[in-house]
Amino acid sequence: MQLKPFTAILPTTSGLKKITSGTTTDWTAADEQLQTTPAYYWYELTSHGIHQWRLLANWTAPATVTTMEPAAINTVLYPQQPVIEMLIDDWVGHFPKACDVTDPAGTTHRLWQITDADVLADITETMAAVTPRKTWLTTTPTPLVMLVAEPEWTKFDQPLTMPTHLIRLG
Repeated sequence: MQLKPFTAILPTTSGLKKITSGTTTDWTAADEQLQTTPAYYWYELTSHGIHQWRLLANWTAPATVTTMEPAAINTVLYPQQPVIEMLIDDWVGHFPKACDVTDPAGTTHRLWQITDADVLADITETMAAVTPRKTWLTTTPTPLVMLVAEPEWTKFDQPLTMPTHLIRLG
C-alpha cells in the first residue's frame, strides 16, 4: 500500500462537546481546526473495556479498494505487521494525543498524532510491502483510509463507527 502522512482537520473543544452530545447538525468552522504538520494517526476505539487500533493514512495514489465498512474513510484489513504492532505498543504514549472523546453510544475515540520523521518513515516503508486483504465489498477510493490488522477487526461483533467530524483531510 502506498501511504503517506497527511494534514488533518480535527475538532476543537466546541467540536468535541458536540460529538460527545451527538449534536453535530450545527457544525461550524469554529468547531474544527487545521493541524500544522502532516502526520499519521493511531485511532483507538474503546467499547466495554475492549480496545481496537487503526492506522489513519492518506493514499498516495487513489485506488479502488475493498472495504469492511462503507464510509467517508474506507476501512481496510491488512495482515498483522510486527513493526506496526511494535510502534503501537512501544511508542503510542510518546506521541501527543490529538483527540479524546466519548460518543453518545459510550464508545471512546482517541487519535494519537505521529509526526516523528523516523517513525513516519518506518510506517510508510513497512506498509508499502503490505497488500490489503480482499473483502466482500468493493468501493470507490477515498483520500483517507483506516487500516485495521485482521486480529484487531475481530475484537467486536459489530463494527464500531467513527463520528463524522472526528477527522478529515485538510
